[in-house]
Amino acid sequence: MRRGLFAVLLVFSMALAGCLGPSTASWGTDENQLHVEYTEDGSSIGDITVTSGLGSERITLDSEIGETIGCGIDDTKSEPTMELSASQSAPISFSGYLAASHFYSSHSSTGGANGLDYGVATSVAIERMTIEEANNVVEGDGSRIDVKNWDMPLNPETGAGSVDLDEIDRESDSQWYILGLIPSTENIHNGLTALDEWHQSVTIYGFLLSPGENSTGMTAGYFNSQNPEQDCSLEIGTQNRESVYVFVTGIELDGATVSTNGESDDEWVHGDVPLLGRAGYILFFLAFGIGGGVGAFILSKMFVMQGTKSTMKSLLGKAGMDSIKQVKKDVKSAKESGLVSPSQRQEEARKQASKKKPNDTKKSYDEPELAGFDLDSVLSSGPSMGSTTEFGGQGSSVVETIESQEMERDISEQSSVIPSSPMQSSFPPRQSSSSVTSNQPPRQQREHYTSSPPVMKKSAGPPKKKTVRKRKTSAPREEVAEEEPKQPSRNNFDEPEEEFSDFSF
Repeated sequence: MRRGLFAVLLVFSMALAGCLGPSTASWGTDENQLHVEYTEDGSSIGDITVTSGLGSERITLDSEIGETIGCGIDDTKSEPTMELSASQSAPISFSGYLAASHFYSSHSSTGGANGLDYGVATSVAIERMTIEEANNVVEGDGSRIDVKNWDMPLNPETGAGSVDLDEIDRESDSQWYILGLIPSTENIHNGLTALDEWHQSVTIYGFLLSPGENSTGMTAGYFNSQNPEQDCSLEIGTQNRESVYVFVTGIELDGATVSTNGESDDEWVHGDVPLLGRAGYILFFLAFGIGGGVGAFILSKMFVMQGTKSTMKSLLGKAGMDSIKQVKKDVKSAKESGLVSPSQRQEEARKQASKKKPNDTKKSYDEPELAGFDLDSVLSSGPSMGSTTEFGGQGSSVVETIESQEMERDISEQSSVIPSSPMQSSFPPRQSSSSVTSNQPPRQQREHYTSSPPVMKKSAGPPKKKTVRKRKTSAPREEVAEEEPKQPSRNNFDEPEEEFSDFSF
């Protein structure tokens, strides 16, 4: 995944080729900007004023700059020779192999910047050679400089590399230009970003500057009796190093030019690409980069699908492929008719269940409901009238209400109205057993269906023998209602006498 993302970012970064540049000072008269003004008399340049906001405060450099020094032929001598003087209007050239460069967005006095250093926008280190020799340098074989610190435009601190600029002296095999570039126009200032690409051939055209009124004792970097070559290039002294300020009026690259007005036929533009140009490169990238990538993806997908189909056909055969096609048709027709698959139904059911509120769910009981009987309301409500009586023992939770007591009282009153006829037993009494007769019918224990069943106790003695006593039935009286419940017969319990002799049980 990371490799794929890196590849995508790499491809898109190609669209920004030539559009990214170094951080440089902007051109203008506001804070943190650089601006240069000069007067031009015919072909000569004079009265240069540099306004710089690259320091801690904005300063104007005019009295620090004297006359501009150009190159030309000295006609005053018997044999005309090339000379550098303020009266010459031709620019001086600095040609060679660009080994290093540094761009300034600000200058610091703590780093050693002083005077005309605040007007420098870019510093370069160029190994002096002809343009033909610089173009023939193989990539990787040229001089390599390790820059450690370049706060001082004319005194870079370098370290390990093929060349150490701090060690250049008269015994060195190479000659070097260390130039502090002051742009003459805004187009030159913008064109300095072309020097961000190291290891290329370059020629810089410009004028040297003589010290001004306020530059006493600060002549480093100014014109100091240097001599030109026959092609108006600056001659390097015996120390094999020349460090000077240059008022830049033009830059020549391999196949491109930076001019003061930006109207050259082969004018270099930031973001320009050789041969294709900016617009041509963008169109090329869109047409062949993105379009080719999309086309390659579609083509590879077609190849994969075709290989998959051939493999399935060899494994399943013609009948299997026909069955798969028929299944696809059936699924499509089912979807068009509105049928839903089981997985979709389950998903819809889960969504509906999640939407239900917890309060809407009710507890379901497994027991069947009794008609007209609500167990919850009975358990939660209090007694209907007065107090209640509990009976049935610890294992029972039956409650006798007032209504049930009144019902029993009515039944007992009705039974008392009917005269009871003496009942004669057809069997003589037995002396060995005692007969216990209850005057009132025994009250049967009524229990709720939820109560626990009564515990059966084992009899301590032999089984009891019931004695049946007959009684005459009397004719029913008219006052007694037909719906009067039948009174249970009295039971006689015959038990051995020894059963009542010991009440320990």
